[in-house]
Amino acid sequence: MSFDLGVDIVVNTVYDTYVQYDEVIELAIIVSLQSEIPAYEQIKAQIKAQILSGKLTADEPLTSMRQLARDLRVSVITTTRAYGDLEAEGLIYTVQGRGCFVKGNAELVREQYLRSIDDGLIMIVKKGKAAGLPLSELQSKLEEAFYEQCD
Repeated sequence: MSFDLGVDIVVNTVYDTYVQYDEVIELAIIVSLQSEIPAYEQIKAQIKAQILSGKLTADEPLTSMRQLARDLRVSVITTTRAYGDLEAEGLIYTVQGRGCFVKGNAELVREQYLRSIDDGLIMIVKKGKAAGLPLSELQSKLEEAFYEQCD
């Protein structure tokens, strides 16, 4: 479905509902066609977040690339690129003729991200101390960077 949220913004949303262990799970992917972020990146980021948060678990099927493209009103090339990037990152796998599924190592990928964050924070703290910044200013810079990335 497509929503017109004003003159400049059009958002396409797809809700994929399926049953898992007698529980219905509803996933939402939102794509803004006017965003500076390419549509494939928006799709990839949202699926990745759902995998890393545990909302999508090992061996769960993903919507087919063609169906997702139809639902979001984007090209199949866009969804193929998003799924291809997720597969390259080790988050999903493809079974010929059956589709794409969540890989069982999402927790391992999440742990790698967390280690990378720890390493980055250590480097930032060292550079901040070398520059004579107090902790409060480092925290301020982290918050600023965090909220800039949320936009």
